[in-house]
Amino acid sequence: MSDQFRSLFTREREFESRVHTELTQRSRERLASITNISDKLSNSALSELADEAGMSTIAEASEKAEHYEFMFNADTVLALSYIEHYFRIGWNRTSSIHSPCSKSDLKEIRNKIEDVLITEGLLWEIENGRGTIRFQPLESEAMESMDKKVQALAEEEPWGDALKGYNDAFERYLAGDFDELIPKKLYNSIEEVLKTICVDLERWTDDRDMSHAKYLDLLNEHDVYSANGITAPELGSLLDSLEKMVNKVGYDRKQRHAYHDRAYCTLLIHQVGAYLYFLIGRYDDYSS
Repeated sequence: MSDQFRSLFTREREFESRVHTELTQRSRERLASITNISDKLSNSALSELADEAGMSTIAEASEKAEHYEFMFNADTVLALSYIEHYFRIGWNRTSSIHSPCSKSDLKEIRNKIEDVLITEGLLWEIENGRGTIRFQPLESEAMESMDKKVQALAEEEPWGDALKGYNDAFERYLAGDFDELIPKKLYNSIEEVLKTICVDLERWTDDRDMSHAKYLDLLNEHDVYSANGITAPELGSLLDSLEKMVNKVGYDRKQRHAYHDRAYCTLLIHQVGAYLYFLIGRYDDYSS
């Protein structure tokens, strides 16, 4: 057996997605620690949640209805619902002299929760609301699956260097740096994949400074897109849009705030990851 060969069993365990629709163990630990304000708040939140979901549901996650045990064992939706109840009750009690926390304390807790969502790659966001926390799903599990696939490709020759831009963009995303560099790095990654195919592998041209449209024309001329699915014009439209973003923010600083949006960056990374995976996969079909 070749040393380079890795079966599906190994590949599935080798590359874990950097984003998650379900709470990970570390994110559970962080969220449990951040929201551990008082036993009274915890008991009230669990009691309200039991009224909503049923006592047996609570008991399945925590027989003793205890904060840490519940956060570690409850399914994702139930754990996040518990935090929503916890935060709302805590906010409503801030006017009491016996309140275990102030509104400023809760605002800081909210900021810490948002930081966990971002840095742990959780595909959830907090909807704006005074005195409440409302979790909303940010993307589907399709992004989770796509990231695993692109990471696996990045470990194979000759795609590692070409996919560096995608990985750099993803690292900025996980760091909470939702800025103009994300579309720029994603655009560069697609361009580098096109150059790797057209210049380095197939030698259809030795010009590494052509427009992306000309590289796409070369792929089309050589029937790389012969199979059903996405077409060269569709990929060209994506690249045109990314190029306009890059050029616009490069010349107009006022436009840079438009990319400081987690939901938008999530969509962009997911879309570009899917195109990269398609493009490399279509070339692999062509060359085999």
